[in-house]
Amino acid sequence: MPFAQEQLARIKPLWDRMLAHRFLRETRDGTISDERFAVWMRQDYLFVEAAIPFIAALIPKAPRRHWEALSGVISALFDELKLFEERARAVGVDLRGAPPAFTNHAYIQFLMATAAHASYAEAYTVLYTAEKAYLDSWSVVKAGISPQSKWYPFVENWAGERFAQYVKYLEDELNRLAEEAGPAERERMAHYFELTAKYEIAFWEMAATGEGWPGAD
Repeated sequence: MPFAQEQLARIKPLWDRMLAHRFLRETRDGTISDERFAVWMRQDYLFVEAAIPFIAALIPKAPRRHWEALSGVISALFDELKLFEERARAVGVDLRGAPPAFTNHAYIQFLMATAAHASYAEAYTVLYTAEKAYLDSWSVVKAGISPQSKWYPFVENWAGERFAQYVKYLEDELNRLAEEAGPAERERMAHYFELTAKYEIAFWEMAATGEGWPGAD
């Protein structure tokens, strides 16, 4: 079984928990409060900003065949920032209204530490898992959200055919990297796959609860 499918099967209970999260269900059903959705917008905007230097740090480690694609990822992330800014203006959300929450701060530090200290294949595993998580999560929302919802542009961005094709490319390349890896590196890749899925669950929970910094708020 290819590596990505093997890992998705191995952590299926975690993945299912992510896809059943109340933030996704409430966004799909139109019952999410504007306040809670604004929490997610602010935090994900900061995360996307951090993802740009994460990808940039991978390029020097990457095989030549990945240079153009990674450059394209950076361009797509800038487009995502513009999407957040356009939606924020439309609904009156201040994207700079809060610093990174505890979970978001931890996730960003995980990204940067992975880029700096992990192998390219391990860091690429994080990239794939995070993007696959968003494709699958926003596909859950797409299954029931009204096209008239003010949040629908986010669905179009992460649950559309173009993003699905991008994730499929990442998956194929991740499987190739896993085939090239030795047993020890492949085991670490599996660890990063599971850890990234846990961060994705924690991110939805942060948005749903409005989490700040435990013990400090």
